[in-house]
Amino acid sequence: MDKQYLKELVGSGDLEQAFQALLSYGKGQKAKEWHNALWIQYNRLKELEQNSLKGTLSAEEADRIKNRILSALLTLIDDLPLQEEESAASGMPPPPPAEKKPWIKWLLIVAAVLIGLIAGYSKLKPAGTLPETEPTASETVIPEAPPAPSQALRFPQGNEVTFIFSTGIEISYRILSGELKSLGGDARQVSFVIRCSGRKGNGVNFWDDTFRLELDEAGALLAPSSGLNEIVENNSYKDGTVSFVVKGPVSSMKLAVVNPWDKEDIRKLAVGFD
Repeated sequence: MDKQYLKELVGSGDLEQAFQALLSYGKGQKAKEWHNALWIQYNRLKELEQNSLKGTLSAEEADRIKNRILSALLTLIDDLPLQEEESAASGMPPPPPAEKKPWIKWLLIVAAVLIGLIAGYSKLKPAGTLPETEPTASETVIPEAPPAPSQALRFPQGNEVTFIFSTGIEISYRILSGELKSLGGDARQVSFVIRCSGRKGNGVNFWDDTFRLELDEAGALLAPSSGLNEIVENNSYKDGTVSFVVKGPVSSMKLAVVNPWDKEDIRKLAVGFD
């Protein structure tokens, strides 16, 4: 991948072509963090284009956001991961094997001798010299605590949301199941198993940032704590778990799903529980 050519694309303002080239190249790499960072910037570019079409941004604010994307994109180009064949072609010799430290060998020898002495000493002691003792507290078998009670969640108004971008890219989120489980005290965990499907484009981000939990009143949104961060390839799907920690009494909740290209477009799915 020619870094200079990519920078020329960015300099000429052809960000879409630069992103498409990088996204196609990044699919075959093992640098997951680099690929995820690239997707974040691409989603920000699409969000900027969408907001510019709506006229919700001033020219000054749009330029400021675009400059941030340009700067981040140039940094990603500089950090472009090499393919295995490119690394081999560079002629760089493989790293030398780590030198074995002699003290480790002597430490192992001493440990083996000590183990042998202890084992021999225990065999020399006559049987029955030690009276039988009651098991100590640490040896006492403690019964396992029963699993925390949980209940399945319901979705009375539907369990699927689909977003379609102006270019035809389509992302769908379908809730496969939901669970409400006690964590002790007044804390509970709300978990959803969600299937993310992508059609057209170069794949989509499947991560916590897309989801929020609305509790009781409208606008009271809780961020998830599951750490989900995956890439779903084009024309495929992945299943992931999104979970939230809720404290205190709750009378109603909705799962909010955010459009990755338009943060103002939020779809809400009602969640039923006892």
